[in-house]
Amino acid sequence: MTEDIQLSNLHRERFTHDVDVSDDVLPSHVNFNPTAKSIQRKLVLYVVFEAMTSLFLYYKYTDLISVHRLLAPMMLGASSAALAQSINQYMKKKFSLSKVCKFIVWGLINGSLTVLWVDMLMFQFENTFYRIATDQIVGAPCFQLIYNILSALWDTGEISGCFSPAHMKSFKYSYCFWPFFSVCAFIFLPQSTMFPAYCLANLVWNLILSKLG
Repeated sequence: MTEDIQLSNLHRERFTHDVDVSDDVLPSHVNFNPTAKSIQRKLVLYVVFEAMTSLFLYYKYTDLISVHRLLAPMMLGASSAALAQSINQYMKKKFSLSKVCKFIVWGLINGSLTVLWVDMLMFQFENTFYRIATDQIVGAPCFQLIYNILSALWDTGEISGCFSPAHMKSFKYSYCFWPFFSVCAFIFLPQSTMFPAYCLANLVWNLILSKLG
């Protein structure tokens, strides 16, 4: 009797094992999600549209400045920030309209503040060293704090979230990136080309921020 029970249990366990096919044992190239391809196509459209918009705004930058001095920076900042987020989502194959919108808002804020900040540095300091030092000691952490506050409020609704590990890590990463660009920008670039250059740098930086969350 005991032997029959053991054989029955063995048969039941073997049968359960045979039909329990988990994701871990499936080939990595098999994708059972019917929406994966549609999400990927949507992200491709987002990336193409945002890239074309950014290029258009870049070439029309001077014309837009003549309408309002902050119009071009805000629009180019928004489109390039959205492009960075969409590229990151395409690489991860995960679509989030909320994150795209968050980066559009961040681009609007960052674009306008960057122009005002650079103009202030150029007006207040004739010495290039003072411009770079002020930019990195005051500007870089303040801009990063603004992004962290926006991100925390957007994602959690609480400002305390701006001190999360991911956001604190962004402070450290910023000093591995922005000092080098700041030196090159203030030494080698004329003021008229500094903001478009900042937009290209922000595209790279926003890719980093997208990966951090």
